[in-house]
Amino acid sequence: MDDKAVVKSFKKGHLTSKIYRTSFKGKPMRYIASKTIDVKLPTIFFIHGAPGSSADFFKYLQDSVLNQKANLISVDRLGYGFSNFGQAETSLTEQANSIVNILTKNQLDKVILVGWSYGGTIAAKMVMLHPEMIKHVVLIAPAISPKDEKYFALGKLAQWKLTRWMVPKVFKVAEDEKRSHVQELTLMLPNWGHLTTPITYYHGDNDGIVPYANALFIKSQIPPNQLNLITIKDGSHFIAFKNYELIKAELLRILNEF
Repeated sequence: MDDKAVVKSFKKGHLTSKIYRTSFKGKPMRYIASKTIDVKLPTIFFIHGAPGSSADFFKYLQDSVLNQKANLISVDRLGYGFSNFGQAETSLTEQANSIVNILTKNQLDKVILVGWSYGGTIAAKMVMLHPEMIKHVVLIAPAISPKDEKYFALGKLAQWKLTRWMVPKVFKVAEDEKRSHVQELTLMLPNWGHLTTPITYYHGDNDGIVPYANALFIKSQIPPNQLNLITIKDGSHFIAFKNYELIKAELLRILNEF
């Protein structure tokens, strides 16, 4: 959504969105908040998948109950939306630090990260790099296990020189990220055992995009008293939206602990 469409979307819910722009290492970035950011409040920060944009989480940002309790922010990740669109940033460290840059600029340190799919991988990387800023992580069907990465035949169209020109930029970015994903996940392997941040993890056992094996992976890495693993029976990859009320209830529970 461009800025006008964002404003229109929030007006339907009688809200005035705040559209912020910044840069990270010379690359433009845009992020959306449901209201003026208040440093006294905790923050729920949403990170979309590949492909995706900040608009993926507008339902959460427009929720009246969540708005009473926290800053609600959704970002266009590098390469998507209005954040250096079409230019893939395949380094998870750079993706993570670009969002840490936003948190730092706004002096936010009571943060709940919500990451869906590839965004969940970035959320996990952020906790590994800056655990002092993140109080809780909610991972929704994240692609985190290097040995369980799933590839799709259509993705090859974005790789082959003869066909890459015909693939929309957003899918080129997603495929470029995917092709480096196993290597990036492998780099993360030594760090899982050092995490101390509480994690809530959702995965559908009928996810055809990011296999449920990723849930078994995190279960093998994180102590039971630190991990709340929730399996959605017959759930698809889109549980962030189809199981909205369930996830909203968990966010409110976490907020009540602040």
